[in-house]
Amino acid sequence: MKKFLQFAVAALVALPMISVAHGPTRQTTSETITINAPVDKVWEVIQDFGGIHKWHPEVASTEMQGDETRIITLTRDGSPTITESLTRVEEDKKTIRTRINEMSVIKTIEFNSVETPYYTLPVSTYSSWLSVKEVGGKAEVQWRGAFYRSFMNNPPVPEGQSDREAVEAVSAFYAKGLEGLKAALEK
Repeated sequence: MKKFLQFAVAALVALPMISVAHGPTRQTTSETITINAPVDKVWEVIQDFGGIHKWHPEVASTEMQGDETRIITLTRDGSPTITESLTRVEEDKKTIRTRINEMSVIKTIEFNSVETPYYTLPVSTYSSWLSVKEVGGKAEVQWRGAFYRSFMNNPPVPEGQSDREAVEAVSAFYAKGLEGLKAALEK
């Protein structure tokens, strides 16, 4: 009985520590905008995988490597890049799916005695869906993403690499892109 009580006390002490000692969890975000343009016109622009620089204000240029891989260079300091693959085009749903293969390292810091890179976006294992559908005679565009924060170790997390900061960075990138798409199509 004494051993059982010792085990129970040890488990109760360890349980709170186990619950906070974990790596990142999968995060999601979604941004939506309504564009006063025909759905087919919006879909034509969205499915041009190499043309994101024509409507996203943060994308300076796009370099295609084959039909399904693009390297986008951002307008930020240092011209960081994101290499993405087109993983699926669903014509019937007017949806494209992408994933990030690689990103520039913006800087590296030492955090808890480990070299920690900061990437173009503070995410890893990133996938996105960009789709358009008709709503009330207009085009509703939704951009959603699922990812983990880039810092894959247990807390503490370096500044700029938390789950919240990863969601904020991706959401801001989507929102600016959708505003740029709207501006380009409503000229």
